[in-house]
Amino acid sequence: MPHTSTAPAGLRVSVLTLILAVLCVQVHDGGPLTGADVPVTSWVAGHRSVALDHAALLVTDLGSPVATVALAVICGIAIAWRRRSGIPAVLVIGTVGAAAAASTALKLVVERSRPALDLQEVLETDYSFPSGHVTGTAALLGITAAILLGRRHRLVRVCGATVIGCGVVVVAATRVYLGVHWLTDVVAGAILGAVFVTVGAAAYERLHTPPGAPARSKPLPAVGRVGG
Repeated sequence: MPHTSTAPAGLRVSVLTLILAVLCVQVHDGGPLTGADVPVTSWVAGHRSVALDHAALLVTDLGSPVATVALAVICGIAIAWRRRSGIPAVLVIGTVGAAAAASTALKLVVERSRPALDLQEVLETDYSFPSGHVTGTAALLGITAAILLGRRHRLVRVCGATVIGCGVVVVAATRVYLGVHWLTDVVAGAILGAVFVTVGAAAYERLHTPPGAPARSKPLPAVGRVGG
């Protein structure tokens, strides 16, 4: 009999992976799901301002792969010290690191070009799909919240998931705003991050549920839903 929290987590991972696979095929083949990419990026490029430029650059620096890995180490160590256990550190760092590695690998598989240089506010020359910034941000915020809030009241978990979702959307918006990613890039990054958060959260729940004890039936809502 599978662990009671493992089956739902496995289902969520399967669904998210399927959606991500469909996006990969659509992006690779230039399918209809990519139809909004050029109009969205072009519209955003035409509505820039100096103030928004500075804000976007600050947010995108905080959400960079290097920054998210560094923050994962700091958060992991802090939570481990508070919980008197090394497991949170391993899961936080492992989740963010695995998500970053998967993002890099997927870029090499899909080989999608960045938006044209005249649309870019900062120069990016590597492959575009998925967004590493969004993947790392979703993974870091999601697994940290899953560990800290996973056994709290449902309202607290919902509020936490809402805050995380807003954080991911803000980072995603800055990447499109700066002209270095297409809309489907950031959506895929959020989904990829959510896959690893789901796996990491399930692992943490399993490791912290005593044998024979009933598992928590209401897990933290999935992270990484990007709306634009």
